[in-house]
Amino acid sequence: MKATIIDRYSDDFSALKYDSVQTPKIDSKEVLIRIHASGVNHCDTDLRRGLFGVDSNMPHVMGVDAAGEVEEIGSEVSRFKIGDKVSPHFILSCGSCAYCFDGKENICPYSGVLGVTQWGGYSEYVKVRENNIVKIPHKLSYENAVAGQIPFATAWEALIDVAKLQLGESVLITAAGGGVGSAAVQVAKLAGARVIAAAGTNEKLDRAVELGADDVINYTNSNLGDAVRGLTEGKGVDVALEMTGGSILLQTIDALSPGARLATIGAHGGEKVEIDFIELFRKHVSIHGCGRSTKVHVERVLDLMDNGYLKPIIHRTFHLSEAASAHELMESRNFFGRMILKP
Repeated sequence: MKATIIDRYSDDFSALKYDSVQTPKIDSKEVLIRIHASGVNHCDTDLRRGLFGVDSNMPHVMGVDAAGEVEEIGSEVSRFKIGDKVSPHFILSCGSCAYCFDGKENICPYSGVLGVTQWGGYSEYVKVRENNIVKIPHKLSYENAVAGQIPFATAWEALIDVAKLQLGESVLITAAGGGVGSAAVQVAKLAGARVIAAAGTNEKLDRAVELGADDVINYTNSNLGDAVRGLTEGKGVDVALEMTGGSILLQTIDALSPGARLATIGAHGGEKVEIDFIELFRKHVSIHGCGRSTKVHVERVLDLMDNGYLKPIIHRTFHLSEAASAHELMESRNFFGRMILKP
């Protein structure tokens, strides 16, 4: 099969090579999926640069999410048949521990990660165990499925399950121009919240308004805490979804109202910050780490996409052989929505 591979970690985009590799061989509990579309994620660029924190065997095929059809099934597979529209879940859970049985496979202590610990979606085929696959609704395209499943599922877990966003509350969403950010704007509006979107360019903020944001803040020239208080009569927001880290995380904490909840899912802008916990005590603020959605989250948002309640945003589609160009665009941050690869 054809795949885009790396044989070393590198900051250089040319480390991504389009080449022929052996098609994966499945065992009795695995499914072989012929990929129709795969996504480009920040964790892919981190992995290429050796920053993911988990070593991958080289040569390696990255890609944490993909969508396609079942090509072959193992002898013990019972839930899927050849031709089914499916997507591998990026958390490769064991399926048999207490966490997995409780529907919390995102914290399975024995799990791997698709495209990190096992070959992933930058290829024509991928193999996955049966317990780590979800079905794609028939009407939903492969491109929209892969563009929306991780961003919407991540946003749903953070805003609805973790932060408990309620009808009529206000929510601040940082990095609103990215895949998860643009998805979070839609999820928050679906929940009936007042959405304040923050991003680094006015162009991204204009797009956020098109998706339903009620107010916007450009954090290249505004302090989030001051700007949010100016928009909320000095109160601050009830909920925040923060995915940048560094100074933006600190400004987001400053923007919270008493009793507010903050969900944090990323730290590309700085992984270590100094927090004044006295402010958290006095304001009764809660901070939650999340960002690894479950199959239930994925199935829920795929259904909402299929019925038109959530709309994936695709910035650009590349051929699989152009993965280096897609990585370069991802690292430039000059995009809104998601980049898609097609074999």
